[in-house]
Amino acid sequence: MVPEHPLGKVPIRYEMMKQASGPLRRLRTMSGDGVPAVAVWQRWIDRFTGQWAMHLERPIDRKDLHRDRIASSLPSFGFFVLLVTSAMLASFGLLADSAAVVIGAMIVAPLMNPILSMAFAIVIGDGRLVKRSLVTLVLGVVVVVITAMLIALLLPVSIVGSEILARATPNLIDLGIAVAAGVAGAFSLTRARIANSIAGVAIAVALVPPLCVTGIGLLLGPEVGASFGQDVVSGLNLDVSQGAFLLFLANLIGITVAGSLTFLSQSYGSWRRSWQPLMAWLALMAVISGPLSFALQEFILAKRIDIELSRIAAEDAATWRQVQVRYINIDVAGRAASLDLVLNAPEGLLSDAVLARTNEALFRSLLRFGIRDLDLHLRIVPVRVKDFRDSLSEPGNS
Repeated sequence: MVPEHPLGKVPIRYEMMKQASGPLRRLRTMSGDGVPAVAVWQRWIDRFTGQWAMHLERPIDRKDLHRDRIASSLPSFGFFVLLVTSAMLASFGLLADSAAVVIGAMIVAPLMNPILSMAFAIVIGDGRLVKRSLVTLVLGVVVVVITAMLIALLLPVSIVGSEILARATPNLIDLGIAVAAGVAGAFSLTRARIANSIAGVAIAVALVPPLCVTGIGLLLGPEVGASFGQDVVSGLNLDVSQGAFLLFLANLIGITVAGSLTFLSQSYGSWRRSWQPLMAWLALMAVISGPLSFALQEFILAKRIDIELSRIAAEDAATWRQVQVRYINIDVAGRAASLDLVLNAPEGLLSDAVLARTNEALFRSLLRFGIRDLDLHLRIVPVRVKDFRDSLSEPGNS
């Protein structure tokens, strides 16, 4: 018999409850009717949460996933149509400095599929699928770069905006983003209910925009002109194409390694078959981590300079409250650093004496990071400030 409780019927096995001892025996009954207190509390929790429970979905069958990855590794006509349109969107968005258009290109881009197919092929030991995915990926890279170059030729590029500059200086943080995206992308393929999350992963780790920046950057010289609002500053020491392609490589390697390990964790392959190619990809990750770590140091130094400029502005608010920092870039070579700094300020506000004190303060702030020589290249984009004041009152109102 199942005892009935005011909250409903709770199935209880009396033999198990009789054999209970210790704390479980003390919690054995409530109101003397043989219903355990734990079950009663569970009934109350179910009422308040709507019987919320964790859904443990089973992974997709290995044969089905293998079949899907084979199909994704073979480029179709639709693959190239999406690839070209995403490259066009990204290129136009980068040249127009429009983040919204660039994000749209990330959603359309189909390059994530061959990379995840290659990661799956690595763990199951399918050499043919690895080669097929690599060929598709290389073709896709060439198509995107050429498309971006053609658009840059049709729309001659002499200056770049913040969207391009943001993809020209990758660091170790970008590799971490790629690893997280690889885990999310691979795991989403193993669960039918969350397979649509791949679009969000594509936004998180951009593959097509860095390639478009590479194509655009190949047409630029070693010194780049950048637009800051309505103003243009030329002569920035920045290799756009090299930095953007390094970002793409970081994304590719991070997604491949993380995706392979995720597939292995879901029992889709074996360590015995995949350890050699995995070691090769991990070696590539170690190689690329060198320049990315170095770039991360420069990123930290740039943030330190930004903090120091904020401190200077706080100490001399009368002078610096009208100054806006538009661009900071630092290149480190051993113990020497070259700093590019672009400011917006009213014409004549920052005298040579103020700038000299600023340079000394920046240099002192970098000493703790091992910098012993600082070469500052500071440019001020002048702005005109018009001070207009007026008072109005209603007629007859005193």
